Amino acid sequence: MDQQQQDLFCFRSEASRLLLLCNTQLTLSLSQSDQDILELSRVFQNLADICSKLENEKSTSSKLDELHQQIQHSVNNGVMAFQFYDRLTQQLSHIQQTMDQLSHLIQDNDNLADEDKWQGLRTQLKNSYSMESEHQIFHAIMDGKTKQQALELHRQLEQQQHDDDVELF
Repeated sequence: MDQQQQDLFCFRSEASRLLLLCNTQLTLSLSQSDQDILELSRVFQNLADICSKLENEKSTSSKLDELHQQIQHSVNNGVMAFQFYDRLTQQLSHIQQTMDQLSHLIQDNDNLADEDKWQGLRTQLKNSYSMESEHQIFHAIMDGKTKQQALELHRQLEQQQHDDDVELF
């Protein structure tokens, strides 16, 4: 294999890895938004049930206070779940930026073998990430993990973080 073929192979490998990064991040974004949508559905179904109970409630003030607290709790959970949209928008924006930058890089044949340009793209992408999940996926893919391995690693880290947040009595 001559030098030009080796350089082209490196380009293909790097382009493939960056496309895999985009694909994996997109999969994670969609998965996370599915969970949040399900939570929103539960929250608003719960609110509808509470409102129905309030309409039928003709008893004590303490029962109304209890139902009012349940509504407040459900509304707060709903507002928190709506934050998924901000996270999803950020993640999809980063994926678009990656694809745009990769497209510009590969349009110029001189860039194909320019390792500095490829490293610059990686650094620029890494520095643009604001969420821990994006950094986890980035490092996993750049370390040669498959999409499934990167998502599993992310799932394990999230579970560990969730377990660490649980207080023991």
